[in-house]
Amino acid sequence: MEVDAACSVIGAVLCGGRSTRFGSDKALAAAGDQLVGERVISGLRTGGVDPVVAIGGTAGDALRIPTVPDRRPGGGPLGGLATALLWARSGLVVVVPCDLVLLSGRDVRATVDAAVKAEGRPAIALVDDRPALSLGCWPADLGRRLLTHYDAGHRSFRSALDDIEWVPVEVDPTSVLDADSPDELAQLLAEPLIDE
Repeated sequence: MEVDAACSVIGAVLCGGRSTRFGSDKALAAAGDQLVGERVISGLRTGGVDPVVAIGGTAGDALRIPTVPDRRPGGGPLGGLATALLWARSGLVVVVPCDLVLLSGRDVRATVDAAVKAEGRPAIALVDDRPALSLGCWPADLGRRLLTHYDAGHRSFRSALDDIEWVPVEVDPTSVLDADSPDELAQLLAEPLIDE
């Protein structure tokens, strides 16, 4: 499946993690009548973000979205973020992990809107006055800078934010909760869906 990376806002789902605490590929875990990854894709699309691609991993085919090979396999979310931005080349990219089963389209829209107004700065979700790095809308032209940061030995989103000016976006805290284990997934699925 081909995707035109020159679109204005692309969704990128980070699927390259090892899911060691979960025990299997989180993106392909059952979440009611959908897969976890399908719920994440739905949240992005409800927020007006399309197309959506998988970054790394092997879940893309099952989720019916194209897979972009990770430039730094096993390198964690910062490597996946840099991969997504470099692939997109231009415009904005909403980057999320594959396990945000309660991702709200409303919060996705708010993050994109903030990034559009931010004049080249990423918009990052904010919860309790702290960045919630699982939801961000990033200018694609930061890709090379983030890959250089990664190759210099830095591995976390937080270290990247220390080096980049960004804008905060207040979101519903449940929208950015991730499922690191089957028990956490079950707890999240018991939560009511956020009103779109």
